[in-house]
Amino acid sequence: MAMLLSSAWSYLSGKARLIVEYVLILVVIILGVYGTMAYFRTKSLTESTLDLSQRLGQVKGTLDQQVDANKDQDKAISELKRLREIDSQALDGLHNELDKADTKGQTLRDKVRQLEKTNADAKALLDTAVPAAVGCVLDGTPCPGSSSNVPDGRAGTPSR
Repeated sequence: MAMLLSSAWSYLSGKARLIVEYVLILVVIILGVYGTMAYFRTKSLTESTLDLSQRLGQVKGTLDQQVDANKDQDKAISELKRLREIDSQALDGLHNELDKADTKGQTLRDKVRQLEKTNADAKALLDTAVPAAVGCVLDGTPCPGSSSNVPDGRAGTPSR
């Protein structure tokens, strides 16, 4: 075994320059492959970075548009809330006025019933037929002799 090692050592020591040259060639090849891989990896990363940068710019533009749209919608919503409050107040006022009118109508009906019970002349007058010229005003039909088909006898008066 010692002889085998000794012959291998003598063979290697005689070819030392050749071995160093092969090692240097191998190192150059490895460095070339590493450099090529690094170049393509860097190129790929650069392309990915540019692509991501473009996408980020597009997303930023879209986001800015959405922010502007949200601001416009917020303004519209606040205006609608303001209008809704005004409408609510108007409806409350109308409701109160209708309640008052209904109360006044009921009071008037109660007074007419009371008058019919207590006054025979008033009951007789209320039991008589209403003339056609007056009835058209009360029931909203066109009055005879008017120049228009406007109910309640207001011929030529513009309706509101």
